[in-house]
Amino acid sequence: DWLVTTQPGKHADGEDDGEEGFAAWLASELAAAPNQEVYGATYTDSAAAVVRWRRRFSGNPKLWQRLAKDRLVKEVIECAPVVAATLDFVNAIPDGDPPATVVDLCSGKGYLAMLLSELLPPEKVARVVLVDKAWPMQNQEAPLPHQINWDHIYGSSPDGVDYFESWPISLRTSKQDLKCKSSVRGMVKHVFDRAEGPIVLLAVHLCGILSLRALDVFNSHPSCKFLVLKPCCLPGMVHAKRDEIFTVGGHSFDSKEVCSAGKFRGDKWYGPPRNTMKPKFDRWAQNLAAGCAVRGAGARTLEHISVQEKGGYQNAYVFAEHEDPTGPLWAGIRARRMPALCGPCVAAPG
Repeated sequence: DWLVTTQPGKHADGEDDGEEGFAAWLASELAAAPNQEVYGATYTDSAAAVVRWRRRFSGNPKLWQRLAKDRLVKEVIECAPVVAATLDFVNAIPDGDPPATVVDLCSGKGYLAMLLSELLPPEKVARVVLVDKAWPMQNQEAPLPHQINWDHIYGSSPDGVDYFESWPISLRTSKQDLKCKSSVRGMVKHVFDRAEGPIVLLAVHLCGILSLRALDVFNSHPSCKFLVLKPCCLPGMVHAKRDEIFTVGGHSFDSKEVCSAGKFRGDKWYGPPRNTMKPKFDRWAQNLAAGCAVRGAGARTLEHISVQEKGGYQNAYVFAEHEDPTGPLWAGIRARRMPALCGPCVAAPG
């Protein structure tokens, strides 16, 4: 859903039209996006941020094309609920308190992290950490062909502009595999334990059991304060064939209830008709929400936000916060609320 069907910089904004033409094209694409009544302002702010990306990379057209070539609009739309909630949380941090650290799990190239670097208040965020197993190691001179190219973060333009210094909030990559316990321990040691303020844990498009691993991190680390989880693919049938019982946050459920065959290869789906998988996905999302073991007077909620409307069903967002709920955060979630996926067992304050 919501793929860019023309290539920005060549057929869509035409390159000859420059920044103004690109901005008009992007605004037109987002004007057709769902949920305008609640996310229209977020789309507008995000579009302005993307235009600033284009300006930043104007001296490096090949780099810009790698970022904008196919999924840009889809990413902006699906990130909108995450961006809006994260803004509410960060803006509510009292002046003078230690700044938050934002951790973007399974970040891919980092569309969400880049949006947040442009949109969050820099005085309230220490850094945004992009976690993905496909990043190069920190001591590598250059990415290998199978790794994510990080030039948009650590590179420079032909005329000497240092991209790392140009981001309003510092972006840092971290090569970590959430399925590897030693890798997670390293992430906790080098990122979480060094954070001065609260950790905002963002887990968008997490496939299969990676959503469980994200919950393990949120539930276990004392500095984790706020979580947004948007699950993606269901766990594979291998877990059901092993008769596995998934347990997270003290909540257990049978893998057979949520596992499914099939996978994407590129943009093509190989497996059972996707519309038949929605009941399993809803159960998966409900169980993930129930696995948020919030501490103290914390809150959690599972929201249905229709970002996929053309045959897609992955519209579940889990929001959770440990300890005392942040008023503006939960007021914003309520104000933007869509029909809930889950009953009263997973409820937001108020």
